[in-house]
Amino acid sequence: MIAPAKQPATVLSHEALPEFWYKADLLGHDRNKLLAGEVITTYFNFYEFAEAQKVFSNATPEQRQRRLETFFSPTLLKRARLGQGKHDRGEAVVIAGAPVHDLDSKGINRHFPLRVKGISVLHKVVRENETWDVSVQREIWGVDEMEELYVMVNAGILVLEPGAKILIRGNVFSLLCQQLISEDVSDSSKSYQIGILPTPYSVDFGRGPHNGTHGRDGNPGRDGVNGQPGELQYGTLGAWVPDQSTDRLHGSAGGHGGHGEDGTKGRNGGMCKLAEITVRQLRGRLHLFSQAGAGGNGGNGGNGGDGGKGGDGAPGLNGFNKQIPPGTGGGGGHGGNGGKGGNAGHGGLASNIYLNVPNEALDQVSMTACDSTGGIGGAAGDAGHGGEHGITLEADHPDNDGPDGKPGTRGHDGRGRPAADLYLNDLPYKQDLESA
Repeated sequence: MIAPAKQPATVLSHEALPEFWYKADLLGHDRNKLLAGEVITTYFNFYEFAEAQKVFSNATPEQRQRRLETFFSPTLLKRARLGQGKHDRGEAVVIAGAPVHDLDSKGINRHFPLRVKGISVLHKVVRENETWDVSVQREIWGVDEMEELYVMVNAGILVLEPGAKILIRGNVFSLLCQQLISEDVSDSSKSYQIGILPTPYSVDFGRGPHNGTHGRDGNPGRDGVNGQPGELQYGTLGAWVPDQSTDRLHGSAGGHGGHGEDGTKGRNGGMCKLAEITVRQLRGRLHLFSQAGAGGNGGNGGNGGDGGKGGDGAPGLNGFNKQIPPGTGGGGGHGGNGGKGGNAGHGGLASNIYLNVPNEALDQVSMTACDSTGGIGGAAGDAGHGGEHGITLEADHPDNDGPDGKPGTRGHDGRGRPAADLYLNDLPYKQDLESA
């Protein structure tokens, strides 16, 4: 058996190696193992902002100053009073050197220690049409889905063959790459090399599936019981009617149809978190894409059950002593009301994305961020039909039909949310929306 050839330990320049080793040392990654071609992954904590800024961000003080001037875009300012606003301000401390606001310090400190996944690799090739997903999920830490998790990737040489992608799903993300080689020559807007994608679960305080569940249909009403014939007796004079209750001649009313259940509401879409991507040398084209998750659809309301048919009246009695009219048919049961359609979930939120490349490579870079989309409200349940009245011999009582139920109401559609604000070399990036 022929052993596979080892890939070269490194072809990084002497200028690039020191920063790679510096970051690896901060992450506690063994240099000898990295030189041997290993991908090292560790999990650790940040206990204070200064530590997080030193390890997680690769920006200089000058870069942070430029970022701070535009960090709080209109999108972020609109959610400043939400819980996510506190996360935004905490991220601004790490990425843009913002001061910690006194009103935020207590709430932000509850999220310490920050939970970090660190990856170092000296030379990595992502093969054609393969995906390198560097995300971390809450199961590693045993925390709630609402807790933010961080991923730091330290790469020497990163080669992306045609169709290859690096993905992060819903984590705060930092990538430092000394040399990125992209072999993809496609100019399609759907072909991207770095994907800042949403959490694979809803980000809200609800429970249950992403799409709302449909309400169950109401049960149909039972049919009424037919009236029972009266008694006749016979003698020498013929048929005669003995004393008896006439209630038995009447058909009973049909049962009411059950109401349809309401559909449940859809959940909000997953969120795209903050990202800082630093590429010291770029060969080939690089397209970054981001879009937060779509809101879940609301469940459809259940249909109302049909009312039961009224029982038929029994024939009247004719005797030489008296006559009793036929029994009346029972009234039809009411139709059940249709259930309400569930409201849809809103599209996911998105945070700022920073991409830094050499100035001479700006023409090789494109960035696309799309608004998230809201879900579709659940359809209203149909009304149940009222039951027909029972038959009354020799007469008819059409007004005795059961009334139809009321239809449900349609659920509200969810709202879309603005795309991530993009920054290229720390300046706001205006994407080409027509080609996006």
